[in-house]
Amino acid sequence: MKNIGIMGGTFNPIHIGHIEIARAAYEQYQLDEIWFMPNHIPAYKSNEGIVSCEHRLNMISLAIKDYDYFKLSDLEITREGKTYSYQTFTLLKQQYPDIKFYFIMGADSLFYFDKWIHPEIILENADVLVASRNNNGIEQINERISILEDMYPESHFYVIKCDNTDCSSSELRNHLHLINENNEENDAALFVKQYIPASVYEYIINNSLY
Repeated sequence: MKNIGIMGGTFNPIHIGHIEIARAAYEQYQLDEIWFMPNHIPAYKSNEGIVSCEHRLNMISLAIKDYDYFKLSDLEITREGKTYSYQTFTLLKQQYPDIKFYFIMGADSLFYFDKWIHPEIILENADVLVASRNNNGIEQINERISILEDMYPESHFYVIKCDNTDCSSSELRNHLHLINENNEENDAALFVKQYIPASVYEYIINNSLY
């Protein structure tokens, strides 16, 4: 049986924080592959400022091309309307009944996971891997995992230990806007280049994204 990690998100844009979490999950839990699965219309975020599906797929493809165990999935992109994780994992198990799935999420999502639509269906179809940056808040994460495992007795949550990457997609978008606004490389470019793969940065600039 293959073990596959699902790395969901908007990836607007993808950055090295996403890559590091996926790489740590792969190494620490002996996964066979990680599937990067961008949202079409995310259920819990504003759609404002999200670049096209095509651009996000292209950026992910560039970012993961050097990792043979990273794959790109357009499962959520090709679905109509808002995408909910419980629907995604139901479809995945229907399509791949012999694969064991692991849902990779950030610690922030863990703390309101029980407020999602049908978390019990997600947990029927996947174990959860939670990213802890530099063991920050590990005690609170473990406490929350204990609460959720009591709420959902058949569930399994595990912690991914990974290095902290001090950036977010929203912060990167703000800096990229400054680069495009000034039509030149500046301090904002130096910041962005620390956190976005060179090929992705070049793609963003060439397509005047953000």
